Amino acid sequence: MGLGEREREFLKSEFRKYYGGNEPDYPYMIERREFGFGFEKKIDFRHKRFSTNSELRSYIISNVPFYISYSVAHYTAPEAKPMKNKAMVDSDLVFDIDVHGCKNHPDEFVCGECLQKAKEDVVRLVEDFLVPDFGVAKKDVGINFSGNRGYHVHVGDERYRGLGVKERREIVNYLNGFGIDAGIFCEAGPTPESPAWFGRVARCISGKLERGDVRNVRKAKKDRYIEGIAKGIWADVRESAWFHREFDGCVREMQANVDEQVTTDVHRLIRLPGSIHGGSALIAKRVADIGRFDPLNECVFIDDGEIEVEVSHAPAMEMKGVVFEEINNKKARLPKYYASYLIAKGAARL
Repeated sequence: MGLGEREREFLKSEFRKYYGGNEPDYPYMIERREFGFGFEKKIDFRHKRFSTNSELRSYIISNVPFYISYSVAHYTAPEAKPMKNKAMVDSDLVFDIDVHGCKNHPDEFVCGECLQKAKEDVVRLVEDFLVPDFGVAKKDVGINFSGNRGYHVHVGDERYRGLGVKERREIVNYLNGFGIDAGIFCEAGPTPESPAWFGRVARCISGKLERGDVRNVRKAKKDRYIEGIAKGIWADVRESAWFHREFDGCVREMQANVDEQVTTDVHRLIRLPGSIHGGSALIAKRVADIGRFDPLNECVFIDDGEIEVEVSHAPAMEMKGVVFEEINNKKARLPKYYASYLIAKGAARL
């Protein structure tokens, strides 16, 4: 359906009210960040610099952009063009986790189920990789809801800011389990107590055997396999017909599922927390407790007064604890927050 002028002005009015009473979370060293803004798309223009938080806030209130992004990099001259003239000092290490392909709805929408999957991926990234494998303290990990379909994970540890594109790609490859060789794994003889990837895979395979998830394994053999794995002996296991299948499956299950392009792009502009995502009319928000966080409740800022909209397509979904039925090609009176979400998605008009 697209976003018409009337719908754009409606959303802009709601966004203006939000920014009039709420400040975004300003980035560390704002004067060294490049900013980008979008009105029609996510970034219509970039190369903007602000010296102070109040200067940025004044710009937001005056212009009411639909998208606000800032650079993960620190520059000597953030406003300079072309990129090389900015003189990059260093760049934050950032990971992007999104969900796609949920069976419950078309890909432009989200639901509690797929957002829960994104949360699980974030927890895996932090708890299974960043903290134990990379030595990052939890206090140095920042988690932001992107405002739409996933999360941005920021590493505040200064040791990682100087990494180049090649090193960041190696980190992504490690997180996604690329290049883990089954033969080298067996020769190394890991146990479930081993660190990093080898320990994770050993625990995964042992767990599958204990739960009976590996097909066509008799109990006597299963007990022998489990006992051998506990001692780091893989000779019998590696000769089994099922080993390579389960090994590959464990690697897939335990991948961090991060977006390589976001992490390796040292000049990336990323959503400003505390700002509105113009494609969802939800707030991109800092997350204090990922386990309790409910984006389809906590990131809603528009009131629940009802308005009438013409809906082209909307799947069944829950927002602010209210379950909405599927709607196709008809007018409906809806709470303003849900109508705004559908309008921002191009699925409804006034």
